[in-house]
Amino acid sequence: MEEITKTAHKYAVKNAFEHGGEAQIGAVVGKVKALFPKADLKKVMPQISKAVLEVNKMKKDALEEEYKKFEAKGWELKHIEKEKSLPELEWLKKGEKIITRVAPNPSGAMHFGHARPAVLTDEYVKRYSGKYILRFDDTDPKVKVPIAGIEKEFMRDFEWLGIKFDEVGNASDRLERYYEIIEELIKKGHAYVCSCESEKWRELIWKSKECPCRKKDAKVQMAEWKKMLSHEIKEEQAVVRLKTDLKNKDPSTRDWWMAKVVDEVYHPNQKTAGKHVWPSYNLASAVDDHDMEINFIIRGQEHVSNEEKQRALYEIFKWKYPHTEYFGKISKIGDMTLSKSKMKEIMEAKGVENYDDPRMATIMAFRRRGFTPQAIRKVIVDCGVSMKEVKITLDNFAAANKAVLGEAQEYPFFEEAVKMDVYNLSSGSGECYGEKVEFETGVMELFVDKKELIKYSKKKGALVRFKKAFNAKIDEANEFGGKATFISYSKTDNPILSWVHEMIDVEILMSDGSLKRGFSAPSLLNATGMVHFEGLGYANIEAKKDGIIKCVYAYE
Repeated sequence: MEEITKTAHKYAVKNAFEHGGEAQIGAVVGKVKALFPKADLKKVMPQISKAVLEVNKMKKDALEEEYKKFEAKGWELKHIEKEKSLPELEWLKKGEKIITRVAPNPSGAMHFGHARPAVLTDEYVKRYSGKYILRFDDTDPKVKVPIAGIEKEFMRDFEWLGIKFDEVGNASDRLERYYEIIEELIKKGHAYVCSCESEKWRELIWKSKECPCRKKDAKVQMAEWKKMLSHEIKEEQAVVRLKTDLKNKDPSTRDWWMAKVVDEVYHPNQKTAGKHVWPSYNLASAVDDHDMEINFIIRGQEHVSNEEKQRALYEIFKWKYPHTEYFGKISKIGDMTLSKSKMKEIMEAKGVENYDDPRMATIMAFRRRGFTPQAIRKVIVDCGVSMKEVKITLDNFAAANKAVLGEAQEYPFFEEAVKMDVYNLSSGSGECYGEKVEFETGVMELFVDKKELIKYSKKKGALVRFKKAFNAKIDEANEFGGKATFISYSKTDNPILSWVHEMIDVEILMSDGSLKRGFSAPSLLNATGMVHFEGLGYANIEAKKDGIIKCVYAYE
């Protein structure tokens, strides 16, 4: 707690010195959250508030002296907690090089589920100067149909995350190689063409009994295989199966299918034109990993049973299976979905044209919301390589992002703005969110947040401080506007009332897909990137068009 108090004081001094002598509590809270991500914010808020209040009472000379003292020591953001790192690869011999890969399915945009193994693998590639291969797993033209052009988006996202590959390829370019393997297996009696009805076959397998097709001669099997290739055998009439141990404890690994016929093929790879026999994931993945000399793989725990299936193939050919690491599931990331089907629903129901909608956990959406690649990588590394299910909230991403970006400039956000007339002004100046404003003697028209002003509807005579400007007495306050009388420019502890002298239209695309409209200060026109809207949260400025500043909400 003492460390948090010191940190709050330190960054309150920095914020106050850089913003005309008045620290913004939101900025200090953000800094504390970034440095102490596991701290209970409710418990430490009193210490943060006290630090900000004390700093705001400091005289200009004292504030400058304190600032210079901290400036000399540096303002680097360093987590108090020990940084997490990935474990060493104990199996790797000295001088041995890791050759690894990542194999996303290009049936949708790259999301956090793709980024996780890619980043973890990249960390090891960088540590051991390994070889990194990107192989698009695009051999399902029926269910997980590859999307034309999506691979370019994957490459853009990988580059944004700081990931570079030594080789890039597609599994769909290697269909002939898979055919070779299947024919070799059939000739040696390790595979068969099965035309059994799926339910009847499943009943036999569950009883550890072989089907009639399994007993057929290799020459008969080869003839059936050729009929599959020529498309004489149609979809769902037959599949190729690998002969495995029918007494295996896991029925799903018994005689798993290696290839099937697809009648109507929808595939962006023109090299596959006329091809109707397509490999299973396990056949393509196993053969590719061997041919590319892969010796290390990081992937999700859903692939544990796939390893057992692939090992059966490796044993037949006496290949050496790669070293593997598995990680647990991530069910949800805050309010962002990882489900491709739900992403599709959003796009169809809401007329969304791209995968960068803030409700999606795609890398496009993270980027659009203002998250940095460093923050994404840190969250992934912090999750580590563990079979335990990981729960990630947006707070994890927010803390990591703030640690990278530092403080974001604060601006007001008034969903409804009303006019506030200030009387008896004397000449002077104030600051409206980074912009100097000159006040002339007389009456001046300002704008304030309707919700904030209504709080003073029954507090006639209340003293307030127009933020970084002057003190005034509330004479009138209602839903239509208000009036106040100027008192002085001297700094006081009066409640702060945010204001603007001109209104700028703002639209914020929220994390639930809704659009929040309001007003902010004119200095927002000069801002870029991440900003902090008082009372709302952080948002990324996306565009400035037709006098409207369009933003995408990031986090609280």
